[in-house]
Amino acid sequence: MGTKLNKVPVNEKELNELLQDLYLTAKQNYDNRQKSNFTGILEIIASEPNILSAIHKIKSNKGSHTAGIDGKVIDDCLNMKYDEVIEMVRKKLYDYHPDAVKRVYIPKPGKSELRPLGIPTISDRIIQQCVKNILEPIAEGQFFEHSYGFRPMRSADMVIDRIKRLCHIAKCHWVVEGDIKGFFDNINHNVMIKSLWEIGIRDKRVLAIIKQMLKAGVMNECRTSEMGTPQGGVISPLLANIYLNRFDHFIAGDFERKKLKRPHTRRDGELTAMRNHSCLKTAYFIRYADDWVILTDSKEDATKLKYKAKRYLQDTLKLELSEEKTLITNVKSKPVKFLGAEIKLVNKNGKWVSKVYPEKQRFDRKMKSLSQELFMIRKTPTSDRERLIQNVTRVNSIIVGLINYYSMCDQISVVVRKYAWKLKYTAYKSLKRYGGKWVKANKVSNLIGLHSGHNAHIPAIEYNGMYIGITDINFAKWENPNAKNQKETPYTPEGRELYNKRMRKKGLKVRVDEVNSSEHALYIRTNKSPLYNFEYFMNRPYVYNRDKGKCKICTGYVEPNEVRIHHISPKLPINEVNKTKYLITVHEYCHKLIHNDELPEKLSEDTKKRLAKYRKKLN
Repeated sequence: MGTKLNKVPVNEKELNELLQDLYLTAKQNYDNRQKSNFTGILEIIASEPNILSAIHKIKSNKGSHTAGIDGKVIDDCLNMKYDEVIEMVRKKLYDYHPDAVKRVYIPKPGKSELRPLGIPTISDRIIQQCVKNILEPIAEGQFFEHSYGFRPMRSADMVIDRIKRLCHIAKCHWVVEGDIKGFFDNINHNVMIKSLWEIGIRDKRVLAIIKQMLKAGVMNECRTSEMGTPQGGVISPLLANIYLNRFDHFIAGDFERKKLKRPHTRRDGELTAMRNHSCLKTAYFIRYADDWVILTDSKEDATKLKYKAKRYLQDTLKLELSEEKTLITNVKSKPVKFLGAEIKLVNKNGKWVSKVYPEKQRFDRKMKSLSQELFMIRKTPTSDRERLIQNVTRVNSIIVGLINYYSMCDQISVVVRKYAWKLKYTAYKSLKRYGGKWVKANKVSNLIGLHSGHNAHIPAIEYNGMYIGITDINFAKWENPNAKNQKETPYTPEGRELYNKRMRKKGLKVRVDEVNSSEHALYIRTNKSPLYNFEYFMNRPYVYNRDKGKCKICTGYVEPNEVRIHHISPKLPINEVNKTKYLITVHEYCHKLIHNDELPEKLSEDTKKRLAKYRKKLN
């Protein structure tokens, strides 16, 4: 039975409720082995709250300041009037013809060859994000449970943990390490559209828009693309997962998702029963983007499963398996390499124990690259202290990124010892010329969360009465990852709560729609001042939430429909003035007080001080 989306959301609350309904409907159909059928999708994609959400996501992306072929960046949209932006996006959506993609080439890590990257124009990125916002909950409800790449609330450490458990506890010692030749470049557009139809995207207007996205030409190369999806497009990772979702279900359908005539009360009981059945091949499937593995318990079954995967990819998805890179490995004799880690079973006192190391060659390359970054710090002019601090911060972010990523390897502490002293001494030599010295890690003022528990000395420099240190790769330690809880999802209250609890985060508040739908907000939309541009209206509710609905002058509560959002420094450049840090929440009365010289006697001394502070900033 089809699901026609008749109600167009008019605010963020309605949009979030709709996304939840889409997810739950798709998930229910998936669990019941039924097909989904969604129509009327384009009107939802073109809704005002969805466009607003899309632009906010694009704005928070680092690439938002990288121009496409038209030379425009996100600020060009943010500086337009609110209604003009909404109208511009809708007009392009309803008659969609994407601009050509700008092609750039970036080096592949550890290889001489380059990887092509496509950069769409900023308007095309907004369109892609609008479409992605609505397609993602439908797809998420039907994706295979053990597909992890480019999906919300999933990470590489969950993959490594699952492989490790299956090798050790489930005794699946034979692994097919899959590799698809040039996956992103060889996506067949007709197969892509069919894959979208399979998950229930039955609005032909939306399918036509996606086909136009796929066919977007490349500047100075071709007018249209007949194959592949551009690496760099906002929607590309989601489309890649939708494309391979059929492959996931094909492999998992004969074991992990096989439905028994006599169901057990627990799924693990069913899997055990199937493993004991002589006619069935054990096949645990895990995928991360276009990398995948199948774990089984015999070489014979591994060989058959590899052939089965090869035939399906070739015949149905028009993809080719790389024979030289698709390996069959026994983890007792050789490690499985996946996502930068090596998983192996080691015989220890007659018992097989699983161990996870960083992949040797890749990790060695990263350490050499880090050593070069540490060395280059000494090229900073001695007179430019600010630049020095920026370079230290940048190198620290690289080290912390490596520590965080490789915390999934239980042998990381052992491996980094080989590199730690040399890297630390290189850092010390780089800082020595700027007055650097050895300081205990728990005495420096940066990266307090990481450094607080360490007495080891690290190189540091003095800056504004504080010590700023370069952290130590030796602080890397294994963190036992949690297995993926399949109930975690951004599309249900329970899923968000589970995720926030695991990540120890506070859930984001629902955006207060009244802030932008009040009479005052509608009135100032017609104001011709460049201050009241799209960015101003987009940030108003975020400022209200940040200030917890309280006036920054009198500290009293402001009703959402009565709020005034004040520009702290209205003379700043237009691309700065409407950033959230330059906006505050105030009452209408308090807003008028900021802008005139009146000073009522009834105000408290604290209120007068706050008023004087913002009057001074205004001038």
